[in-house]
Amino acid sequence: MRTKEAIGFVDEIHAMADRIEEALTYVYNAFIYNQNSPLEAAEKLTAEIREKERQLTPELIELSARDEIARLYAPIPSHLERIADNIEHIIRMIRTKNDENVLFSDKAVSELNFLFNRVKEVQSNLSDLILARNRFLANYIIESEKEIERAANEFSTLHEERLIEGICLPKASGIYVMILDALKRIVWNAKEIARKLV
Repeated sequence: MRTKEAIGFVDEIHAMADRIEEALTYVYNAFIYNQNSPLEAAEKLTAEIREKERQLTPELIELSARDEIARLYAPIPSHLERIADNIEHIIRMIRTKNDENVLFSDKAVSELNFLFNRVKEVQSNLSDLILARNRFLANYIIESEKEIERAANEFSTLHEERLIEGICLPKASGIYVMILDALKRIVWNAKEIARKLV
């Protein structure tokens, strides 16, 4: 059985995914331009996502007993909330980087630039998947997660070599690794959503 109520919830979950995409863009801009003002806009969006998850999850669980769509989508808001949590980890790291004028090597900036853009691309497709439930989109997200994980692990190894060689400062290293890990967790949650929706 599919109710209009459950279909309305899908629209609300889609709006959450759109907010995540927007928050990622703000965070990326804060990183690239060394500005904190986009971080405040991103924090506002992540707070909205957290609030929406608290509202939607119990309602979807309650509706799940009588509605197949509600049952399918019930786990999705909590994954989106975890993505928002990881965006908040990145916000804290970038704020520290900006406030303390921590410099990254050109290579580290290039690596994070690549990963940010790939993660934003995955999030854009995830937003579409929430509405369309298209197997092609789901497979793209699942495969992208593997590629991003592989690239991030490779970047982490290269970063350790830069640290040993003294090219990278220890303060920058901690921030870099935490951003890398948060980006990996974002796409892991996106992959889990894709698996659940197809």
